[in-house]
Amino acid sequence: MIEGERNLLQQIGPTSRALYAAFEAEVGHAMPRWRVLQALMDMQEATQKELAHRLLIDPGALTRHMKQMEAELLISRHTDPQDNRLTRVKLTDAGTAMIMAAQPQRHAFFEKALAGLDPERVAIAQTVLKEVEERLRAMSSGRGATSD
Repeated sequence: MIEGERNLLQQIGPTSRALYAAFEAEVGHAMPRWRVLQALMDMQEATQKELAHRLLIDPGALTRHMKQMEAELLISRHTDPQDNRLTRVKLTDAGTAMIMAAQPQRHAFFEKALAGLDPERVAIAQTVLKEVEERLRAMSSGRGATSD
């Protein structure tokens, strides 16, 4: 079973890269950037710290995305008036319009990517991937992982 587990773990990287490339080709936006904009749409306004936590993204990487999106006028950033150590972020009207305009392509992308797959097998795969993610997060935080 160890070899099968290794194969699963090794498959995650290429699958992730293929997902990102296909998403950008079909939707017209890079997935990491899309995730940030969609989270802002859901949250209305957030600190960069809250966004990094919600998206499980490195704060430095998030700042790089933010600078680019701010230059493109998709988001606005300002210092939190109650705590000047925090930067608050929200979508601009242009950012909201971009997300809204691309929603149909995003929906079609996910439909197309999973079309013809047995829903039960998709649910099992999702469960297994969530369990693997939890174990890897526990391992990276020094808590270890349980073995069956």
